Amino acid sequence: MPFAGEPPADSTDTFALAVDYLDWYGEVLLRRLDGLSPHQQTTPAVPSGWSALGLVKHSASVRRYWVRHVFAGEDVDFSWPGTAEQEWQITTDDTPARIRDYYRTEHEHSLCVLRRTAPDVVSARGYGDTDVRPTLAWVALHLLQESARHSGHLDISRELTDGSTHLDP
Repeated sequence: MPFAGEPPADSTDTFALAVDYLDWYGEVLLRRLDGLSPHQQTTPAVPSGWSALGLVKHSASVRRYWVRHVFAGEDVDFSWPGTAEQEWQITTDDTPARIRDYYRTEHEHSLCVLRRTAPDVVSARGYGDTDVRPTLAWVALHLLQESARHSGHLDISRELTDGSTHLDP
């Protein structure tokens, strides 16, 4: 049985379905923060030290990197949030509202690019230290699997933080 808001079960366009699931998981990530105090959102619940809000900040940064920097070839200013390690960290300037806004901006921008561009278009840049230029389809599926994994991570973090185990997806 599908969850509320999940893409239609009769969809046959796999790329559009992947984008719709990315959109759905994007909302799931933000809903995992609902009901948590700012302190709970910023306090790590796992030994590796990331917080729920830090994971959302990371997820926004991942979208920004893959869609703006790699795919579109934009010259993105990475001074904030900084390095890949720093994007998980919450500073005193990183309020829940600021991180939610950052996430929503990058999530919506990603969806706009994904919905207006053919899946076989190749990125403007290679990624990491490679010359490998992925297709938009690859970028979409990479973001989708990352969002699904991190939604599960937030489920665990939430259970450890306040005991919630049956959150709406």
